[in-house]
Parts: sequence; structure tokens; C-alpha cells
Amino acid sequence: MTLKVTEALTAILYTVGEDGIDEVQLMASLDVDHETLTHAIDTLELPGLMVQKFGQTYVLTTQKEAEPYIESLIINKASAKLSQAAMEVLAIIAYNQPMTRNDIELIRGIQSDGPVKTLIAKGLIEPKTNPEARGQQLFTTDLFLNVFGLESLEALPTTDEEEEEIESFFSQLVNQKGDS
Repeated sequence: MTLKVTEALTAILYTVGEDGIDEVQLMASLDVDHETLTHAIDTLELPGLMVQKFGQTYVLTTQKEAEPYIESLIINKASAKLSQAAMEVLAIIAYNQPMTRNDIELIRGIQSDGPVKTLIAKGLIEPKTNPEARGQQLFTTDLFLNVFGLESLEALPTTDEEEEEIESFFSQLVNQKGDS
């Protein structure tokens, strides 16, 4: 028995879980082109679930309408919140990447190793070494995009936008859930 593309797509997305799968790898695994993949995603019907694209990564996730029900399942939400320091560091990196630890400390005026380590452990940022740059450079990850519901960094609120939207984004940073 051969699976339909949508059935195989569902199986792959379920298997890779919250890490998602890179678009190129997904097309190779399904042996389809971009147009066929897009059509399969558009026609996929999974009650309560949807496929989201974060950067170049596809993730099977819950529909937005299910959010209140899922939040009610989270028992220890408070322990998963980001600290104010981690939130500041994450915002600095998100808006100014790549950043070194020294750059962050210059902006914040305080040592930031703890918040950086927390964000790396949660998978929201990652260090990369560039031989032409001093020290490790820190970047946000696809998980960062996923957690905050962004398709790309261009979707971050800017100073040109309503102050309320920026407040909402930072509120999401403080209240982000899960042990990412």
C-alpha cells in the first residue's frame, strides 16, 4: 500500500515533532517539488492541527483556537517563564543579530552569561563561530520563530508600529511556555 502525499506528510511531521523539518529535507523525503509540497500542505485536513512554516522549517502545531485548552493543561507555567534579564537578552539578539556576549553586555551594562546560557539551553538562541569575527556570535533559532509565532525575523514588531503591539510581543517573551 502506498500512502498519499498528504498522509506521508502527516506521518513525517508527527515523527519530527516540535523540532520540525527543513523544507528541502521534507521535499526530498516526500520526493516532491515545492509546488506539490505547497499543495499538499494547503489541502491537508487535520482537525485541531495545522502546518506552520517558521523560517525554512515546517512544524505540525495546534490551531490558534485551541490555545486556551492547551494552556489549561500547563501545570507549572510560572517556572517556565523567562526572567527579565533573559527577555532583555533575547530581544537584543532578535533585533540586532548577530551579537557577541560583549556586545550584549555593552548594551545592557551588566554581565549577561547567565541569561545567554538559559536561552541557549532553551534552544531560543544558538552560538556560531565565525573566524572573521571576535568571539562567538549569537543568533535566534527557528525554535524562537516557532515559540513566538513568527514566520521570519522581519515579522518582529518595530518602533514604527503601535507601542501596544511591541508590549504584546514582550509580554509573550516573558510568558513563553514549555521547556524549549
